[in-house]
Amino acid sequence: MSAGPLRIVVAMGAALLALSVSTVHALPIVSGPAVTLDQDEVAPGGRVVVTVDGFSSRNVTIAVCGNEARRGSADCEMTTSQQIRFEDDGEPTWTRFVVPEPTLPCPCVVRVTSPDNDEIAVTPIVITGHPVGPVVDPPTIGDLVDVSISAATNPDGVLDAIRAATGGPALYDVTVSVLNIGPSALRTVRLSVEGSRGDNALPSIEIEDPGLIGVGQTWQQTVQVRVPTPSFGEVEWRATASGAGQPVDATTTTNHRPVLLIVLAVVLVADIGLLLIRFTIRRRVAREAEAAAAAEADSTQPVDGQPVDGERSDERELIGSAS
Repeated sequence: MSAGPLRIVVAMGAALLALSVSTVHALPIVSGPAVTLDQDEVAPGGRVVVTVDGFSSRNVTIAVCGNEARRGSADCEMTTSQQIRFEDDGEPTWTRFVVPEPTLPCPCVVRVTSPDNDEIAVTPIVITGHPVGPVVDPPTIGDLVDVSISAATNPDGVLDAIRAATGGPALYDVTVSVLNIGPSALRTVRLSVEGSRGDNALPSIEIEDPGLIGVGQTWQQTVQVRVPTPSFGEVEWRATASGAGQPVDATTTTNHRPVLLIVLAVVLVADIGLLLIRFTIRRRVAREAEAAAAAEADSTQPVDGQPVDGERSDERELIGSAS
């Protein structure tokens, strides 16, 4: 292999490298248990249509609660609660529900729970004429959210794949999930996401704050991040959720190998090796040719004052002519 084509390939790969860093946001999604009402304000004794979805349990209990149900079922009117059963078709289930007047002051919610209270959904409701008081939070015990983060390369077309494969900027899909494991809906969660390569921090990564996360619901967003050149090696990704109890961190690590750059380096080393082998062979052939020429030249010179074969023939011819 000659060095010319290799230089062209290397030049093409180098031309595709870029130093830019960009972040692309995907729309966040919320999954998990959910409850909605056909109207968000009703007088005590009025009826609302409650639609429930996202529960894995087949039975749930609906109740009206004061104090935003911050302290769980202790804030709810369990004596007037209503149980419903889901069909097996996986579709949302709805029912008509009579709204009682809660014992505790509002803010009020309609709260839906599974039998083991491991799945909970709440939605606000205004009860006309009912007093509104300050919200009383329970003592904070443990974390209120569970955070996870994952990252994977996702090149945007062939050119991006080639850039990443030659050590250029690499596109990553970074997904952050926040699960509300507390007893009430959360509105104050703040997120920060960062990446670092060794001791060097990557440029800041922007991500939306979750906003309202219902009890038992998971908020998730995927952010597309362009890691700048050189993109090979380990990158540690970290997500931190604050504003709801103690800050909660989650980390993950990716390891990127520029395969095409490695292949080009191997090809370059092999090409240089072949050139050295060809040079060595040519030098050996030249030395052998020089040695053969020197040997042939030595064979035509007189030895110990005696004539060589050509001179002896000339002498015999002269002797024959004299006789």
